[in-house]
Amino acid sequence: MLLRYIKNSVASHCVENVPLRFGQRQLSMGLEDIKSSSIPYAEQSDTEWSRALPYNSLPGPSRLRLIKEVLPGGKYYNVNMMELNRLLRETYGDIYLVKGLFGREDTVFTYNPHDFEIMFRNEGVWPYRVGLQTFNYYRKKKRPEVFHGIGGLVSEQGKAWGDIRSKVNPIMMKTQTIRENLPQIDVIAQEFTKRLESMRVIGDNHIKCNFLEEVQKWAFESISFIALNKRMGLFGDNPDQKALTLAHNMALFFQFSYEFDVKPSVWPYVHTPAFKEFLTVYDNITDIALSYIEQEISELQRRGNQEAKSVLEKLLKIDKHIALVMVMDMLMAGIDTTASTLISVLYMLATNPEKQLRLREEICELLPAPWSPLTSENTKNMPYLRACLKESLRIMPITPGNMRTTIKDLVLSGYQIPAGSNVLMGVMPLANTDKYFPKSEKFLPERWLKNEESTGLRSKNAFVYAPFGMGPRTCIGKRVAEMEIETLITRLIRNYHISWSGKEKLKYESNIITKPCGEIKFQFEPLR
Repeated sequence: MLLRYIKNSVASHCVENVPLRFGQRQLSMGLEDIKSSSIPYAEQSDTEWSRALPYNSLPGPSRLRLIKEVLPGGKYYNVNMMELNRLLRETYGDIYLVKGLFGREDTVFTYNPHDFEIMFRNEGVWPYRVGLQTFNYYRKKKRPEVFHGIGGLVSEQGKAWGDIRSKVNPIMMKTQTIRENLPQIDVIAQEFTKRLESMRVIGDNHIKCNFLEEVQKWAFESISFIALNKRMGLFGDNPDQKALTLAHNMALFFQFSYEFDVKPSVWPYVHTPAFKEFLTVYDNITDIALSYIEQEISELQRRGNQEAKSVLEKLLKIDKHIALVMVMDMLMAGIDTTASTLISVLYMLATNPEKQLRLREEICELLPAPWSPLTSENTKNMPYLRACLKESLRIMPITPGNMRTTIKDLVLSGYQIPAGSNVLMGVMPLANTDKYFPKSEKFLPERWLKNEESTGLRSKNAFVYAPFGMGPRTCIGKRVAEMEIETLITRLIRNYHISWSGKEKLKYESNIITKPCGEIKFQFEPLR
């Protein structure tokens, strides 16, 4: 648990060769451009800073106490991450400091929405957020001849991050562009839905295989088409061997990333056999992704100078190396996250049959025939479906909070937080309290509708709901994930009544993301 705790609370900072200097009015991280620009910060006065309590007076466990409490017999032994955060908050209040362990840096935890607002209003045009240290090492040190100094949106910071983001935003964040992929994403969703028939136990309607793994296949097939403009054939009897290898290495990547980007490790000083194996996994993913990209380049050259249509084509128009890192990042970030969210939505609908029925009524109006194609036109007006997704993400977001590194000195909850401090904003617990969302324990998609049904149900504080983050560093895959999830939910609800037969509520584990675990038992009863 200590190791999991370190990942989620004091994750490594992957800014290469950049010192974090505390106690300065502006963060000295190579941000000369920020210093000289006219970024509209929400300034705090020097008087407010001078009256605030010093950073070293923040409540929180000492390093020794934390280590002791997570060991056998300790208060925090063998508790999951969300429970650990809850216990720490109960003990130390709505703001506390967790001191860095094993070379990690400090992290300030806050559960005060006013602090969230201060953080987001003072993050500038190039927000800083801790990332994965192995990303930068592999891309900039191990394989510089492939990546040409581009780390990608996960690990880049400052102007380097801003340059990439400004180039890919028109492609990744424009709804119209992403939804050009809807017809093929719908084909994949239909294939998955029909595939359920071969996995469904006739009589009791359970799925006779690992449902999470099957959903992960769907997520991989979907994001691969978006990222690589290619079907992987994972639903068929003879999937492409290269695709299987890529899928296998993607699964290994998440395991190794937890080991080396989360847990304390000596890899920055000594490359153990396990870390060398991790580098091999990186190599495999890189080489396979690069081979697919080279195929696409050859195809584009064969077709001549035609208008770019797919996401990959548009990325290649920008830069081949940016296309490579975006493809890899989409594959790495777009499988477990999408699969986990899909299962959460299904669980909410399965355990709230009246909401499922209302959603089905909306879907049947749009799709009188079960297998009519989904189009950009007939999916424009699906307010209840989108409300169901929003409400599920309120209750169980893919991460319990948002992390930022302060780029200037700030006062949070009456404490001096110096520039260069890591701050985790605990959104999830607040979104699950009646103070911000009345009847928060209930799954009420109605709270997100733009009519009288939402009256009094939605928070008036815009900063306590941020499942995809907020501001310039909002999740770049937001539009893709929404389209994929909405499409498959539409197909499943249109063709099945879904119920939950698990003996207990759906459980989650939290390491890199909040992910369903344990018994996942749905029943899929075909509609007549």
